[in-house]
Amino acid sequence: MLALYLACFVIGGFVIVVSLIGGGDADLDVDIDVPADVEVEAEAEPADEATVGVARYLSMRNGVFFVGFFGMSGTLLTLLGAAPTPALVASIALGFAAAAVVQQVMGYLRRSQSGAVPEPNALAGARARVLVGPTRVASGKVEVSAGDRTQQLVARVHAESGVDHFEPGDSVVIVRVEDGKALVAEKTFFA
Repeated sequence: MLALYLACFVIGGFVIVVSLIGGGDADLDVDIDVPADVEVEAEAEPADEATVGVARYLSMRNGVFFVGFFGMSGTLLTLLGAAPTPALVASIALGFAAAAVVQQVMGYLRRSQSGAVPEPNALAGARARVLVGPTRVASGKVEVSAGDRTQQLVARVHAESGVDHFEPGDSVVIVRVEDGKALVAEKTFFA
């Protein structure tokens, strides 16, 4: 059993360390060539909540943490002289516990929207800098800092603005965002 524990510990631990060092935001592109004479059908049936919950728990991330902690705890317990059956049971339990903790942490981060771009309505009243000069009829581009992020938005001059156009570098205020376009006006618009 020690060989199995060591293999799981090395493989799981390696993947965890690589993902922590690499930031975990790598993408994997897979191209699948399908012959022209083959019909492909994809049909999705609605799943109940229990199925969705189980599917979320059985993710690759949770599997890696299970394997890594299963291997680590099994290796340690075996080297400390624990009996094989209790070591196996404890290793499985610790693997599941690690996967459950990771699932809860990721769920919290997803719910708290950490690092999420603010909703468009949250940008009303925010100061922005003009990158490409907008007019009332032609779109331009502005840059706005919201929280710890800076984002660029397509922009037009608001219909009630006292200015017909803005030049690059001008400071403006976002009146509101409609259909993904920021409607901007002069800094004193809300005064």
